[in-house]
Parts: sequence; C-alpha cells; structure tokens
Amino acid sequence: MDKVTPYEYHNDRLGAQARFLFDGENAHERSLKLISARSLQLRIQRKNIIRLRNNAPGCPMLVLWSSLPLAWQNLLIKAFGEPQKQVRRSLFAQHYVRDARFFDEFSRFKFPDGSSLSDDKVDEYTVNASVLATIQTIYDRRRKYRRELRQNVGGAWESVCTEARNFKAEVLHTLPDSTDRLRKELAKFRREGWRGLISRHHGNNNARVVTPDVELFINDLFADCVAKPTKVEVERRYNGFLDGYIEAINNETGERYNPGDFPALSASTITSYLSKWRNAIATEGMRSGDRQKYMAKFTPYASLKQPEYAGSIISVDDRQPAFEYERGKRMWFYNGIDLGSEAFTCWVYGKTKEGIILEFYRQLVRNYAQWGISLPAEIEAEASLNSSFRGTFLEEGNMFQYVRIEPNKARAKRIERYYGNLRYEYEKEREGWLARPFALREANQAGPKESPLVPYDKLVSGCLCDIERWNNTRHSKIENMTRWEVFLAMQHPHIRPTNYRGIIPYLGYSTETSCRTGIIKLDNREFLLGNNGVIAVGKQLIQLMDVAEGRRINVRWLDGNDGEVLKAYVYVGDTFVCEAVRKPEYHRARIERTDECEANLELMSSYTATINGYARTRRSEIDRVSIIDNRQKVLNNKFQIVGITRYAASETPVEALPGYEDERDMVLVENAVETPLKCSLKDRY
Repeated sequence: MDKVTPYEYHNDRLGAQARFLFDGENAHERSLKLISARSLQLRIQRKNIIRLRNNAPGCPMLVLWSSLPLAWQNLLIKAFGEPQKQVRRSLFAQHYVRDARFFDEFSRFKFPDGSSLSDDKVDEYTVNASVLATIQTIYDRRRKYRRELRQNVGGAWESVCTEARNFKAEVLHTLPDSTDRLRKELAKFRREGWRGLISRHHGNNNARVVTPDVELFINDLFADCVAKPTKVEVERRYNGFLDGYIEAINNETGERYNPGDFPALSASTITSYLSKWRNAIATEGMRSGDRQKYMAKFTPYASLKQPEYAGSIISVDDRQPAFEYERGKRMWFYNGIDLGSEAFTCWVYGKTKEGIILEFYRQLVRNYAQWGISLPAEIEAEASLNSSFRGTFLEEGNMFQYVRIEPNKARAKRIERYYGNLRYEYEKEREGWLARPFALREANQAGPKESPLVPYDKLVSGCLCDIERWNNTRHSKIENMTRWEVFLAMQHPHIRPTNYRGIIPYLGYSTETSCRTGIIKLDNREFLLGNNGVIAVGKQLIQLMDVAEGRRINVRWLDGNDGEVLKAYVYVGDTFVCEAVRKPEYHRARIERTDECEANLELMSSYTATINGYARTRRSEIDRVSIIDNRQKVLNNKFQIVGITRYAASETPVEALPGYEDERDMVLVENAVETPLKCSLKDRY
C-alpha cells in the first residue's frame, strides 16, 4: 500500500493538497483540519495562500508549500514527514531557508503603544528576511567566484536580482523587483537587521494629531460626572473650546487650558479615542452609576470550582421575590445556600429589611444546632448589610473560620446565580409573578395582562414551598441524591465545632438575674454552673461559686427552634465567668426512673455534694474565739442617775519586790520555798 502524502510538485514547485488542510465535506480522512474550507478560500482570494492548481475530478486542489504559515508546515511535517526534495532546483532555491529565528523575532515584536504585528505581516516579513539573507549569501559567493576568475563583479548583482525575481514563483515574497530598490532594501537589512523590514507606517506616533495630552483632555471632557455628556456632545464641547466659546480650567491646579495647544479633530476621531479600552475603563468608571454593569464590562472574573463537600462555604444575600402583596410593595428574604450541596439552609423574611440580618444569623445557628451539624467553615456575603459586623461575630474565627465580604460585587456571590434559577424555574410558575422590565428573553418578558397581587401569607407560604422543592430536587452533579441528602451526608470532615462562645455575646439576648445556691433562674428554667455543656463539680465548681454566688449576673443566651435555651453564658459585668448548663431533672418516684434519670441524679448529687463538702471543710477550719472588748463606749460620765450601784475598782499601791544582791541569793530564796506535804484523801477527813 502506497504511503499517504499531501505533498506534490506542480511545474517544479512544491505544493500541498488542500484537502489535507481544511475541515469539511471534501476533506481527506487524515486531514489536519487546520481551517474551514470557506476560510481557506478567503485566504486564497486575498493572496495570503497561493493556489498552484484548481480542484478537478481526480486532481485535488494544490496550494504552494512556501505560502503556508510556518505553523502549518511544521504540523504537516510532524504528521507526514519532510516533503521529498526535487533534483531540479535553482541555486537560489537550494540556498533558501525560511529562518524560524526571524519568525520568532517578528512574533515577539511590540510597538511603543503595546500593539503587535498581525500574523500575515509576521509571515510576510519572515519570508522577506529569509530571501534577503539568501540574496546576501549568493551575492557574496558570486562576487568571490568572479574575482577568482578575474571577471567583472558588477554583473553579480544583476544575476542575483534576476534569480530573486524568478524565485517569487516558488516562494512568494514582497521585495521590490527594481534592482536599485532591492539594493537599498538589502543595505537596510544589513544595517538594521530584521527590524529594518518593518514598515515605518506601523506604530508611527511622530505625526499623530491626537497626542497623549490631547487624548487626556478629551477624556477630561467626557468624564464629567454631573452632565454626563455623550461622545457627540464632547465633540461639540471640544469645537466650542477651540472657537473660544467654552473655557476649560483644571480644578486641581487652576490652570486655564489654551485652545492654541490643541488641534482640530473630527467627530469620528473623538468618538474613536473615547471608545478605546484604555480610555473607556477610566472614564466609564467615573461616570457609571451602576457598578455591576461597569464590572461586567471591564473587570475580569475568576472561574471557581464548586466545593466537593457540604459545609465548606455558605453564600448569603437578600432578595425580593417577584411578587407584590400590595401595589408597589414586595417582601424581603435573606437566604443562605450551602454551595457544596446546593441546599438552602437558612431563610428569614419580612416586609422590610429592618432587623432581618441579625435574625438571619440567629436562625442560621438555630437550624444547624437542630440538625446536629456544625456551622460552615466559610461565608461569602455582600457588604451593605454585613460590613458592620466584621469586628464582632463576623470576625474570622468567631462564627466562621473564613469570612469574605464583597462590596457590591454580584459575581463574587454564587447565590446570585441560584436566585436566577429560583426565579425562572420555580417562582415563574406561580400566579402573580412579575417579569423584569428589560428581560432579554421573550419568555421572561411581561405578558399582556397585569400581574395580580398575592396576599402576604400566601406569598410567604409559596416562597417556603419553593425552597422545600428546591432542596428535594436532584443535585446537579451527584446522581440519585437530592440537594438535602447531599447536605446531610457529605459534610466536610474537618469542620470545627460551632463556636458558640464567639457568637452568643453578639447575637444572643441578655438577661439580668442572680445565682443562689449555685442555681441560676432563666426563662422560667433553672441552670447550673458549668463549661462546654458539662456541669461543673469539684474544685472548678468552687471557683465558679466564689465568683458568681449571691451576685447579680448577666446571662447572654440564644434560643433554639424549639423555643428552649440553646446556649447561655454567665457574665459578671463584661467579664465572662462560665456557661449556664440546664439543671438535670429526674423522677421523684424510683419506679419511674430511667437510665437518664439515674445519670441526672448522680450529676445533681455530685453538684450538691461538692458545695456541702466545701461548707464542712470551711467550718472545720474555723476556731472558737472569746472576745473581750475593752473599748470605751461613752465619751465621759458627766450624766449620772442617783441610786444606781456602780462597780468601782480599788486602787492598791504597787508593792516593790525585794531586791537581790546577785544571782545566788535569788536561787537560795527560790529553794527556800517549802512544798506542803501531800495528804491522802483519808487523812483529809
């Protein structure tokens, strides 16, 4: 079997069959599909690719190999190997090499304004540079050969020019045919290298009418945020400025612009420059009142992967369902959606946004506590309602490990996209749905009839049913599981437990109460002192009692969805003391006690025993003391009542003890003391 090859010589010129290049009905089965058939025909019409032979039955169309882009040539060589060389080639063709170094240089070249050469120009300049390099090589050889033969070297240049002109039949180049002009091109190539081939018309700013100063002045006129002139009005202002009817003054420097420093410009020139990206990104940013539209037009956005686990991140934002309960009045919702599971995990609503944000975060804590799940690791939210909480419960590490608050940036909150699905896939089916005034799709535009009002209670019920349906539908990526099932089953394994200590002080309620016998009364319930949900006993309880017992305390707490106290913390002033733990209960009748009752009995007994034991210890440390109070209780005794017998102390003079000459006399006296004889009990009576 013959080897398939796209190469073919036609009239001594190497070509490639077009059917190996394009993608279409008549393409070869091994076509590289580099271009569509229509686009290839357009390139041939523009002379970018040279056709050697027309298409005919049994004779496919052939295009000149050297006219193909270098990248295409490399792909053909990689797929089918090098084309077979012909023996009959001119000296010029034998030395010609399309130098890839020139291609790389022209591809990397940048003009002062940052623009690059077009692909067609890169190919053209690459071929011309390669041809000039070949001309230089052959000319040097011809001159050397003629000198060795002692012939006139003047004819060498003429012969080389002739071969270069003839070589256009094999390799299409755009070098001049004139001998003198070709000599100038070669001299410039030798002097400036490949850069000398780039036309001076490309990126030439020397003769620009619109200089950077003029361009900046046009932007100044357009960036008027008060009047917000159109591009046409800017052209009128500019002409009025040149004619002297309008004055322009720089607000910062006080400089008065001189019309003589600015040229006359056409309306198309002004419009063209104002429309350039480098100008529009600044002027429209100053004029735009819709930050969302500005960012959509000029700000690039990242492509983020959906989380694989539930609980990794929650996206929250407010919205108004597309219904009215009174003319001109729509209710407010504030929702949170878990991005891994796509399930709505929190929702609050009201007729206004007043207080809705705090209630949302309270409800978020209640819901996750009811489901026995820790709060998400991260939150993304808008700044308008959340920025004021960045120093409290939205501080990283308090309610969430990571917090991202975006200032009016809809793209940054994934929930915005889910709101679109909720609006058009669920709410649109309900009566009273309001279409957007400027919806692009006809199906989302308003119908001929006015949308009826929806009673508030019915509207609430319908919105909650939509959330319920949403959570019970199939997950977008996980087969045979609803969004809610994914939320419960695929929680991230490394989420930390909910940090109630960093939440309750800011989101909870505050109640003034007291601690008596180690018991705190709150919300008609009794609580004991403890920490981390465990009742304190032993030394820890004694330390807490020493701080809280008998004092007015401040309990900060939050209730759950069941109305019971979810978590409560004890403060003395602003100082945290401990957690208030629900007092355990058990049945009075022993026959009705369960295992839970027995455990509660043991806990309560330990709590009581700790306090009673401490009381005994303190009592044992106390000694009985008799007190004699010699303090004078009256100032004087001037007032006397007759007839009262009073005690009077007798005053006896002090008797001096006998003195001793020395120590021995004192010993003798002491020894002279007689001890009476002890008599028995019988002798005494």
